[in-house]
Amino acid sequence: MTGEESFEYVVVGAGAGGGVLAARLAEAGRRVLVLDAGDDPARPSDEVSPKSRPAWQDYEVPAFHPFASENSELSWNFWVRHYANTAQQQKDRRYRENWDGEAVDGVLYPRASGLGGCTGHNAMIIVRPNNADWNHIWQITGDASWRASSMQRYFRRLERCRYRWFVLRWLDRLFGWNPTGHGWRGWLSTECALPLRAILDWRLRRMMWRALLAAASLMPDAVEGWGWLTRSLGDPNDERLMDAEASTVCITPMSSARHARAGPRDFLLDVQRRCPGNLTIRLNAFVTRVRIDPVSRTASGVFYREGRRLYRAAARPHGEAGEEKFVEASREVILAGGAFNTPQLLMLSGVGDPQHLARNGIALVKRLPGVGQNLQDRYEIGVVNRVKRPWKALRGATYTATDRLYRQWRRWRTGAYTSNGLLLSAMFRSRTDQERPDLFCFFLLADFRGYYPGYSQRITKLDYLTWTVLKAYTPNTAGTVQLRSNDPLERPLINFHYFGEGNCAAAMDLDAVVTGIRVGRKVFDALEGLVAEEEVPGRHLYTDDQLRWHVENNAWGHHACGTCAMKPEDQGGVVDSEFRVHGIRNLRIVDASIFPRIPGYFIVTAVYMVAEKAADVLLGNRQCVRVNR
Repeated sequence: MTGEESFEYVVVGAGAGGGVLAARLAEAGRRVLVLDAGDDPARPSDEVSPKSRPAWQDYEVPAFHPFASENSELSWNFWVRHYANTAQQQKDRRYRENWDGEAVDGVLYPRASGLGGCTGHNAMIIVRPNNADWNHIWQITGDASWRASSMQRYFRRLERCRYRWFVLRWLDRLFGWNPTGHGWRGWLSTECALPLRAILDWRLRRMMWRALLAAASLMPDAVEGWGWLTRSLGDPNDERLMDAEASTVCITPMSSARHARAGPRDFLLDVQRRCPGNLTIRLNAFVTRVRIDPVSRTASGVFYREGRRLYRAAARPHGEAGEEKFVEASREVILAGGAFNTPQLLMLSGVGDPQHLARNGIALVKRLPGVGQNLQDRYEIGVVNRVKRPWKALRGATYTATDRLYRQWRRWRTGAYTSNGLLLSAMFRSRTDQERPDLFCFFLLADFRGYYPGYSQRITKLDYLTWTVLKAYTPNTAGTVQLRSNDPLERPLINFHYFGEGNCAAAMDLDAVVTGIRVGRKVFDALEGLVAEEEVPGRHLYTDDQLRWHVENNAWGHHACGTCAMKPEDQGGVVDSEFRVHGIRNLRIVDASIFPRIPGYFIVTAVYMVAEKAADVLLGNRQCVRVNR
């Protein structure tokens, strides 16, 4: 091991949580080191083979985001089980026992490494959580700083809204009147790329109008939904919607700046330019464990190895690991590796369930059986329809850097490639007695059937329309992340325990997704001859039992969270309301793993807001307020 370095804070992971927090700490004058196992996805590389796509193009172009998730320069491929029952798992057509010469035993779950983490390959959807999501954490922890009335200010802090009427910015600046609750000067630019595409293609414009009318009329609270639609102008991030939690139709904003991907990567690099002495970013640095004194239970730094693609989730070929190094954190170590890697790193460091650690030959430092438990996700399914004629808006699209649409995007930042493929969306309740909208459905101008090797190639088909059903607020918290061995380069064992294997009644979740499918079919029926054929699930499946069978066998998710939950230790919690790992000094977690219950509809915005709050906690910008319960 080489000589030791020292920083005030060592942040492990440069994604939605770690990247934002590190930038805020450095802005405040702290000396911060960010370690990430990947590279810079937007930096041109000399290693691109003729058969692969350059990562910087897949990263920057909004329409290329599916290719980014399969680009070998930044992708991490996890293989997860939805069911422990192998017979049930094998009913999923995406299940693989072997792939690329490797035994995998699971369903592909794409993740990304590098500067920006999974914000380098996600669909850039920005929808902030409902007030109930924050109030739930307040109720569990007793910390009133997590109340929605306090948390929503973090959205205003981080957002640079560019899709609402500019007069609202001036009203906020001059008079402090901001009914929408948007931020205007934050680090994350938000835009909408839809209107121009719709205007150029009359078939698309007509389809959207008819779909909007049909979707709005099918909502359980259609009258209230129309009222909110007119007040919010189809904006799901209008703050007035957060309390009302009304069903509505909306156009989903994106995290893009001048119609190119924007995110924590840009924020980190901007802060590094402005505060070069405060922020050090070290890429291709794979952290293997945290050094925790077993007597004082104090974290003092991390061990890491340098090299490209060391982790076995990375694309082949894997690099050779360099000499192990240690870096000291004089103040704190902050883990931000996400729902899979943060619990893995904790367990490798001796924090977790004693029996599980002993089976893997790891000495116990702190008993925390909640590590790797409480894994949650949403259920998703696609209603895939082939239309009768290719979309005019996609004419000439090959989704490469050689076609006309790419040149249009590159030169003018206009055209079809400015969009992530989403058209209009709808939030509504699956049942009239549902407390809040639990279904978020949206049209994709693509053929999308979930994740499997090569799935992105279906995006190149120009005559498809997919109604994607996303089931939020499932109470199923039965998923787990466990070690395969004490080898830090090995992927963990991940099982979500879907539906019948979960710790809640499966029928409610299954029926909710079936409701989403039926609503989608009714919307398609209103499009008057546009559709040639429903390919998935297929109209031959029409009874409730048939559709439940289809959902049970084919649902997927990609918003994993909850594996280091923020709740009391005696309730299976791993961190307290100030992100501190129970029983370990100078060690915190700031990523999607801390949520006790999966928030909202798209998790990245919640993680951004959590990171902003964590910066306040570490910098002492607010006092923790506890209430007696």
